[in-house]
Amino acid sequence: MNKSFTVFSLISAVLLIATGCKKSSSDPVPTYTVPTTYNFANANFADATSRLGMVTEMQTVMKAALTGTLDGTKLKNMFANTSSPFVTVAYNTSGIQIKDQSAALYQTDAANFIDSLVKVSQSTQSATRGVAGVGISSANTASKYALTATGVNYAQVFNKGTMGGLITYQIVTTMDAISKLSIDNTTVVNGETAMEHAWDMAFGYWGVPVDFPTNKTGVKFWGSYSTQVDSGYKANKILIGAFLKGRAAISAKDKPTITEQANIIMSTMERLTGAAALQEVKEVKESINDNIARNSRLSECYGFVYSLKYNPKKSITDAQINAILALFPKNFYDLTLTDVNNIRDAVAKQYNFEDVKDIL
Repeated sequence: MNKSFTVFSLISAVLLIATGCKKSSSDPVPTYTVPTTYNFANANFADATSRLGMVTEMQTVMKAALTGTLDGTKLKNMFANTSSPFVTVAYNTSGIQIKDQSAALYQTDAANFIDSLVKVSQSTQSATRGVAGVGISSANTASKYALTATGVNYAQVFNKGTMGGLITYQIVTTMDAISKLSIDNTTVVNGETAMEHAWDMAFGYWGVPVDFPTNKTGVKFWGSYSTQVDSGYKANKILIGAFLKGRAAISAKDKPTITEQANIIMSTMERLTGAAALQEVKEVKESINDNIARNSRLSECYGFVYSLKYNPKKSITDAQINAILALFPKNFYDLTLTDVNNIRDAVAKQYNFEDVKDIL
């Protein structure tokens, strides 16, 4: 047998196989235009907007804790959308709810947060160290807060928990599935593919208008916080760019770009949570000598850090989250400036915000 011929034949066969596996230069490359606003003709995120409205109504009901006993049963009915609890009639008949869209852990936590706030509302005494009740800010007598005996404002813990346990959870879960291209992007139902609709819902949960950030009117929840921290973390630009480019890519079937933009949104949502916690640290410092207002703001910071636990794609571990939470005093009335700086530094280090930790 001619060995040189055998080797030559083998090399030739390998080259033929390799050539056959190469992508032809004639393969079609998607061409499409990325718009400057989220005005896609078939976009539909109405259910996300409705759920944000439901949360807003829950927040309004929670304010009753400042003037009397809170109706915990009504709040839990609102969370699960049972027994027609909403002022907005359309919510009652919508067939959607907050609870079943929330992280499993948050479903349990939310009920506990509500119970804790109800217990505070039953007190007839003023909030002070060791006594639950309603406290008044020493800097502004119009500002009142319902605090536990250890100074925790569970209305704020609930609010920030919802931002993590419902909103971030939905955005991240959706983006994870889309990044893996595991949602149908072929079959059209009601004018959209399932992937287009899922992406739209995620955008709706952000809580910004379609022409954001040119128009910031009515921003809420994460839309409000991404705007508040914009001086230190440009999440507004990152998110709107990714939402627009990703949605256009979905309609154009540009799979690599779809995955790329979904991953950007997932990582940005986690860093945004860290930035929001640092923004609350700044407000805590501004009210460090006002025990009542400071404790409420510290509750917001605590709520943001704790809410990281609800993110199924977080880079931070539960052990690292617990280590940061351990920096908060067991009694918020015992807070010192050293405690605040330790919390700030831990969050800033975790999310690489050391250079902007004091301006977020």
